[in-house]
Amino acid sequence: MGSDDWQKSTGQNVYEMFVENGGPGFWIRRITWGGTCARVIRLGEMTKPAPYFGSPSALMDVYSLDGALKEGLAQVRVPGTFKTWRKIEAPPWAARVNLRPFDDPHIDATLAALDRKRGKGKREAAEDIANADQVARIRLKVPFERKEEAKRIGARWWPEEKTWWLPQDNGAALSQARALGFLTENE
Repeated sequence: MGSDDWQKSTGQNVYEMFVENGGPGFWIRRITWGGTCARVIRLGEMTKPAPYFGSPSALMDVYSLDGALKEGLAQVRVPGTFKTWRKIEAPPWAARVNLRPFDDPHIDATLAALDRKRGKGKREAAEDIANADQVARIRLKVPFERKEEAKRIGARWWPEEKTWWLPQDNGAALSQARALGFLTENE
């Protein structure tokens, strides 16, 4: 990584790199970063054509150049630009460190939170709310101080019943709720 060859642009943005790579797991570096590189972990849903694909949210794990994790599940800022992001070869230490598995449940929760923050998926969220009365609900037992955890897995507040809930057909979220201890005894 000592060479400056990595700074040469291929003209691709992070989304195009993702498509070319066939998904996550490739390494990037920003020419304005000092001593760090990152592994792209996940992109949100690509809803439009290339080259920007609707500008979905993107997550990365950031490492120092010697392999120390600096920040996990960080947002790739301005991922659509080809001016500063470069795809690089995997660092030599990558085979020796514990890299995040792509099925880590924290990835989905972090991506959903980032999408909410960025206003992505508002139309889908509005449709979900409109259809909420028709959905079979599983009640959750969520202490007030843990409500943010519940939101991250997709739980919704049911004001009439003063309780948190998840749709019965959302198996992944229900599994996360069970692991977090949010499912009531009778569920």
